[in-house]
Amino acid sequence: MTVDGAKVERANAIKGRAAVVAFVSLLGAVSGCARSDPETELRTAIRGMARAIEQHRVSDALEAVAEDFTRESGSFGKQDARRILAGAMLRNEKIQLSTTVTEIRIEGDRAFARVRVIATGGAGPLPERGQTWEFESVWRRERRHWKVFNAEWREGM
Repeated sequence: MTVDGAKVERANAIKGRAAVVAFVSLLGAVSGCARSDPETELRTAIRGMARAIEQHRVSDALEAVAEDFTRESGSFGKQDARRILAGAMLRNEKIQLSTTVTEIRIEGDRAFARVRVIATGGAGPLPERGQTWEFESVWRRERRHWKVFNAEWREGM
């Protein structure tokens, strides 16, 4: 493999891992939510997940992920998200996420959320890398907690 080929391969691997970090930020940590407004609960979940990722708390970041979680475009589950997120945290001493909810639809015990995420990471005071993504996710109410059970994402423009 050429030096340029190795650089391209490494850059693609970093983008893939960063996508998972951004995806997980979408999911949120919603355990214990007692609010009566589902939209507020989902928005709070997204902010809470971003904080958990920035603080390198993998388990907290995955609390709102259903055990049967899948990505529509391929076989990708909760354990895949856990592994990639943990790897990204090991490679990035500092992670910063900026999330913008662009759409939420609530239909009884189901919800759809579209979120734009900007993720940066690195070891020093300034970010060494960054990426944007667009996420579409489907949530369901399990007991009193929102859990994401399906999502799709693509790199942002």
